[in-house]
Amino acid sequence: MSKTRGVIAAVFFFFFAAFMTTAYAAEEKVDLKGRLWENVKGTATISDAGEGQKKISIEASNLKADSTYTAWFVNEKAGKDMSGVGAGDYSFKSDSKGNAKYTAVVPSSEIENWENIEIAYHPDNNPKNMENISIALKGDLSEAETAALPRESRPSSPESRPSPETGRGGMSGY
Repeated sequence: MSKTRGVIAAVFFFFFAAFMTTAYAAEEKVDLKGRLWENVKGTATISDAGEGQKKISIEASNLKADSTYTAWFVNEKAGKDMSGVGAGDYSFKSDSKGNAKYTAVVPSSEIENWENIEIAYHPDNNPKNMENISIALKGDLSEAETAALPRESRPSSPESRPSPETGRGGMSGY
């Protein structure tokens, strides 16, 4: 009888340990560093959103108030390839205090193709206008707090993704 309890306790402990390891690896935080204004900061949290999907939740503060921003995956190598984070025009607005939140669900494999996540500021509040944009925040996806996105698994040169404005990939000069 006590042997059975020991086996049950061992099995329970094993499943509990496996669950805690999976739960820990299921969420990552990427520090977004301000590039445009003083004291701008943010975090991109990447978590599981079902089979083959990841949820990206971006929170930023000290942005320009009541302004429009877009979220992008970016590769710096071989030109500047970029792809919007999520669907639609990838945009969100800051509130009257300069705080903003954006959430998108993307395929897990999409994140593995990119080096950085960047938040672009649109001075004319038009997320489709890519002229005169500036990068307000930038985060290195390889510096996530957990090891769930191993750097060596990312291809060095993904295919160019189409831009929302031109329909062509390999956008540069922003």
